[in-house]
Amino acid sequence: MTNHPSKCRGFTLIEILMALAIFSSILVLLLSAFTGAARTREMLADRYGKSRQKAMAVDRFGTDIAGAVSATKLTDSHMSSHEDTFSGQPGATFAFTAFAPASDASERLSSGLVKIRYFPKVSSDAGYLDIYREQSDLAQIENRLPIRETRIARRIKGFRVELFDGSTWQKEWPPAPDKKGALPKIVAIILIGDDGAVMRREVTVTLSGSESQLLFSGNRPKL
Repeated sequence: MTNHPSKCRGFTLIEILMALAIFSSILVLLLSAFTGAARTREMLADRYGKSRQKAMAVDRFGTDIAGAVSATKLTDSHMSSHEDTFSGQPGATFAFTAFAPASDASERLSSGLVKIRYFPKVSSDAGYLDIYREQSDLAQIENRLPIRETRIARRIKGFRVELFDGSTWQKEWPPAPDKKGALPKIVAIILIGDDGAVMRREVTVTLSGSESQLLFSGNRPKL
């Protein structure tokens, strides 16, 4: 009986090494794909978060400004806006009196006045600003109650306020000494994100032109 050599044979070392190299390359490609997808998802989530932050801040500005009021003879109620530079970035300080939002959704009228101030602070990240909102609930009465301060936007490249007086846009308010107590017809809020994207909203001031007719309770200057 003749013995024939077996046709089955094992893999050589070179073949095994080549297979491992190919398998490792495939794993690296798959890992890179998953890592890239995760980074893309994080980047998109970060962009969405920043965009949402700016949108919410601008909406809050709009709600406050829409209720702005001022009485010509009541100095404490006057609106003011001034732009300065902080860490190389433009930042406005904007203060005004406004009707407080109703505390109950069923109420149609405001129950009082508040003094509101928007202002920048230098962020913990160099070259950026954080924007804060400050509210005093006793707008026309001298008090030492703590003022509520809330950060509404962070890592902003710029915060600007522009005010339309009926003919031109102004960056400072009041635009002239004889305009103290006056309200602009339109207020524009501009936020510049850390990516340079600009978000702008213009809000009409409903009570502009009625300043001489408005009287408020509280401390008033002697006439």
